[in-house]
Amino acid sequence: MKQILTSILLLAITAQPLQAAQFNANNIISDYELEDYTSLSQDSVQRFLESKGSFLARFTEVINNVRKTAAQIIYEESQLYRINPKVILAMLQKEQSLITSASPSQNQLDWATGFAVCDSCSKSDPTIQQYKGFYNQVSLFAEKVQNNYLRDLKSLGKTYTGWGRGRTKTTIDRFEITPVNNATAVLYTYNPWRGSDTGVGANYNFWKIWNRYFVRNYPDGTLLQEQGEQGVWLLQNEKRRPFKTRAALYSRYDASRIIQVSKNELETYEVGPSIEFANYSLLRAPYGTIYLLVDDAIRGIESMEVFRTIGFNPEEVIDVEEKDLALYTIGANITLASAYPTGALLQDNKTGAVFFVQDGKRYGLIDRSIMNLRFKNQKPLPIHPDELNQYAYAAPLKLQDGTIITSPESSSVYVISAGKRRPVISGEAFEKLGFKWDNIHEVPQKVVDLHPLGDPLDLIITYGEGEILGDNTK
Repeated sequence: MKQILTSILLLAITAQPLQAAQFNANNIISDYELEDYTSLSQDSVQRFLESKGSFLARFTEVINNVRKTAAQIIYEESQLYRINPKVILAMLQKEQSLITSASPSQNQLDWATGFAVCDSCSKSDPTIQQYKGFYNQVSLFAEKVQNNYLRDLKSLGKTYTGWGRGRTKTTIDRFEITPVNNATAVLYTYNPWRGSDTGVGANYNFWKIWNRYFVRNYPDGTLLQEQGEQGVWLLQNEKRRPFKTRAALYSRYDASRIIQVSKNELETYEVGPSIEFANYSLLRAPYGTIYLLVDDAIRGIESMEVFRTIGFNPEEVIDVEEKDLALYTIGANITLASAYPTGALLQDNKTGAVFFVQDGKRYGLIDRSIMNLRFKNQKPLPIHPDELNQYAYAAPLKLQDGTIITSPESSSVYVISAGKRRPVISGEAFEKLGFKWDNIHEVPQKVVDLHPLGDPLDLIITYGEGEILGDNTK
């Protein structure tokens, strides 16, 4: 299945707005993000530099008689010391603006990560000349993080300057910080400045750069779960909605689609209304009205006669409070004229055509693959065409948001989001976004074409127009 993506051409990426995440000075990035040394390949580092118009995209340096590119240096040192290459890239931008600089000075290259440069130090100090040079700066930074800071944190619970998880210290700019993880303690050890959005500041700037370059943007319909936590969230209208019960999740989605993300990535999305009950739950208000929950709308059942006629089970009614109902929009009441309020698969017993009928409207299934993906293990009810035709035809039925598809006629892979098909531009992007190869479903091209083309999904997406300047606060 991986071969499906190998021939996809790179597409132009349209910058998309990122939900405004709030800076948490105690939790800048996660431990996983710091040590995820497999996050980018050497080729991805090179493409990233090229996409930013960086001088580093064409910079080379001779190391032990071997000429190496900047991308090769960054990648190899990240692998040697098992540090995320994204962290190195963010540090290069924070310290010397090397990601966005098209023509940096030799001084910027010589002190690329700010290694060995302190607040009271002079870069001309003879004692630190051994540390200058692009390769030295990248390698020494990665080595220091892994072999000193992380080693001490894992064995002693703190770094040599006293930063550690759960340990409160004051930064040089007089902020009290209590790191919640080793990664944040590492960043404050390397640069003990918090900074803020009112001015240039070391770790605030790092966080802004990280969120600008490396926080992944998932499409609507994606299921996310924070690493190490039980809760599952649905992305909808650029917000994350928590499922409160397993029934609420499993009645709507296939749990195999859940993607593991860091706390930082999850928190880039504003929290939306919770999903409390299973789809098609029967909810009774304190004032006696029974509602049918259909997706995000509650529909009042007009009378007990309607309740009994449709065949609802009184034992399945859940008593709720008014505040529970306030989470949903009010839909049309269910009456004796409401045909299949929960939806039904009906099949023309003459032609074999299958339709999804709900509320007196029928939606055509143009291919069996749609039935298999949306209504797994359900069999349509055969009915006479005269009975079927009494329901007004609405439109062809599309695939559910979050479904991943391809077709025999094309090598492209798409994620369905808001009814559109969003192409994934590479196998690497597919994997790094957390999608699973086994979840790609092959459908006919006519099913693919049923969904209008949307914006492509890529591993690295930048947001906003401006760039963050480097920060030499050390």
